[in-house]
Amino acid sequence: MAIAMALFVFCSVFFLGGVNPVLATPSVALLAAASAVWLIGQFFRKDTALPWSAADLAICAFLAYSAFIYRITSLEYEARLELIQVICCGIAYLLAAKGIRDRTGRRIFVLMLMGFALFQSGLGIWQAFTKSDYIFSWERPELYNGRGSGTFVCPNHLAGFLEMSLGLIVARAAMVRKESGTVERTILFKVLFVYVAIMVSLGIVTSMSRAGWLSATIGMATILFVGGWHGRQIWARLLVILSVFVCAAAVFWTLEPIRNYFLKSIVTGGGNQPLSLGDPTLGGRTMMWSGTIDMIRENPLFGTGMGTWQWNYQKVKDYRILSFPNYTHNDYLNLASDYGLIGVTLMCGVFVAFFRHAYKVVSDAQSSEDKAFAVGAISAVIAILVHSWFDFNLHIFGNSALLAVLMGITTGIPTAAKTARSVQNWKRLAVGIALVVFWGVAATLFVPSVKSFYIAGLGDEAKYNLNYDEAVDLYSKASEADPRFPKPFIMQGDIFRDQVAWRVGPGKLRERRELASKAVRAYDRALDLNPMMSDVWVSRGRAFEMAGNYGEALSSYLKAIDVAPVSAYAHFVLGQFYRERGESQKAVAAFEKADRYFLRNDQMFQMSQWYENEKSKSAPKAE
Repeated sequence: MAIAMALFVFCSVFFLGGVNPVLATPSVALLAAASAVWLIGQFFRKDTALPWSAADLAICAFLAYSAFIYRITSLEYEARLELIQVICCGIAYLLAAKGIRDRTGRRIFVLMLMGFALFQSGLGIWQAFTKSDYIFSWERPELYNGRGSGTFVCPNHLAGFLEMSLGLIVARAAMVRKESGTVERTILFKVLFVYVAIMVSLGIVTSMSRAGWLSATIGMATILFVGGWHGRQIWARLLVILSVFVCAAAVFWTLEPIRNYFLKSIVTGGGNQPLSLGDPTLGGRTMMWSGTIDMIRENPLFGTGMGTWQWNYQKVKDYRILSFPNYTHNDYLNLASDYGLIGVTLMCGVFVAFFRHAYKVVSDAQSSEDKAFAVGAISAVIAILVHSWFDFNLHIFGNSALLAVLMGITTGIPTAAKTARSVQNWKRLAVGIALVVFWGVAATLFVPSVKSFYIAGLGDEAKYNLNYDEAVDLYSKASEADPRFPKPFIMQGDIFRDQVAWRVGPGKLRERRELASKAVRAYDRALDLNPMMSDVWVSRGRAFEMAGNYGEALSSYLKAIDVAPVSAYAHFVLGQFYRERGESQKAVAAFEKADRYFLRNDQMFQMSQWYENEKSKSAPKAE
């Protein structure tokens, strides 16, 4: 089981962190296979011990609540994808807690995790030094150039993975007294652990994740203070941690791009002025947090629904945020917004139960291996919890999978107060039925999502190659595979709308209107699934304009602004509509808002001389 759980984590991380259904498929399939193997094993064992901890019960309570929130969330597709991730992490936790209960299994997991972390660190360091924007054949966004991200897209998520791994590796290097039967092999293992820890710390440094640097530092401090204060133990931990910090600090200060990246984050005040942040908004984070708090106040108990933050946030979005963020860059606020304060309370119960059990293991452990794993897990969880205040690591499947497995293995370590009881046959049967039912339900949710996402990807490729008929056919198949997936309908609508532009002349009027009507029907089906897509409302309005229905076009543009009041694009298109209808004053007002919300001093939204002339006409006359 330890090997299966390690491979589950590896697959979750390796395929870009499992950020979409297709990329998550290998890890989900592996988890299903591990579940089947574990279940079969229970029936062949004569005496099966399955003790339940408070953390186990808290996990089950949160899973049940997540299922409830899924049922009441209006945006089914977004909620479904998050529910799949939550359930997979819950099952991974339980399999780790019940299937990895011996020291050999924990040792195997740590060693395999070391290998994965070393690979990720090496890849991240290579990306930083070569300024490569590629993850094998995948291309990263250009804004991450010069930063290491490993197999993750975002460098902050690599830092999240490595800071969790670092806690386990350093704790084992510093606290396990005997790694092998001979002194020589034990020393070799110690050197290996320290080397990997240093490489992992360098991977965190080259990710240039400031929250990652802070989180890793706090995680290392946790190892120093949690593991006891006996003379030899504290000196061993202090030596290992100092070795890691010294090497990381040397690279940090030697490499000019990394040093400058840090220095530009702070402003040195003159005279008696204190240091301050170069960007008080933390890259727009504080603005997102403020809007999210307003959303929580409006729906405090149950939240707005799973996976809905990105759409509901448009109503309260600060116009200075030009991007379309998927998460609020704060997992705590994101949880409260989506799940409500009930969900936050249940999740707090999970972590409180985990820390209580882990601390009990540290206090009662007779084996240095058990103690080291518990201390390392505490360090890892604290580090990722600190980082989660500034990013959304726990919404990335790869990192949430590692966290779930670490917590599960830790709560599976027996304590002096726990006595395991054998499980009766009827209870084994009940567990088996429950597991079969779970995977049956999971298959009905996950398989259509994967199939539709994959076919839609093929449609994107055909559309990119201008094979429009093939693309429309593929999008139709994608929507048949998953009728709740909005993207295929949106892409069909875009193709029909784009084709209208090529039907020119009086003889093509009927064909233009037919294509425009097809586009409207496709957009309507997408908006039935998610009515908060501002850009789709704009596209719908354009299609109605092409069909000659100006009343519906105006209604669509106003709806786009209603769901996203600071959308520069929606205001710009509305300004175009008013200008072409001869309503100059309304056009000027719309263009002014577009300019304001776009926050750039260029001509993208300004209508050049016409815009300036109309502004002067509408200005009050001086008497």
